[in-house]
Amino acid sequence: MKEALIFLVFSLLSTPNDIRNILYNGKEVRTTYRTNDKFYGHYTGLKEGYLKLNDDGTGEYRYDVFGFAPDHCLPETIHIEWGFLLNESDQIVSFKREYGLSYPILFKSVSATKFQGCRKEVILDFIMEYKDGTLGVSSSDDWKKQ
Repeated sequence: MKEALIFLVFSLLSTPNDIRNILYNGKEVRTTYRTNDKFYGHYTGLKEGYLKLNDDGTGEYRYDVFGFAPDHCLPETIHIEWGFLLNESDQIVSFKREYGLSYPILFKSVSATKFQGCRKEVILDFIMEYKDGTLGVSSSDDWKKQ
């Protein structure tokens, strides 16, 4: 009995804190922000918008063009928590595409400004890894990793 209790406590303490569930379309989705260092950093394009992925699972998302939104939805940088989707074996999900690989990623707003005119707290996006090794963001086709 004592061994079982010790094992249970050890198991709880050793659960990786880099795995988190994010509620998306009414379902808990298992994600992680612990990934290859190449994904961390700034993704920018020709305008002022950008995506920033920090290695602690936080970041920022700034629209190039904010679009139409209610008055309470200020066109500010969206502070996020993020995670790549995991499969049943806790491996990061990826899809082969003709340009390379596509990695589904969830962005969850943790600030007053949300996505799509403050209508969505969480959005699904994709980090694209091209055959030449460069990285991009699907939601803004000119954002590339710097």
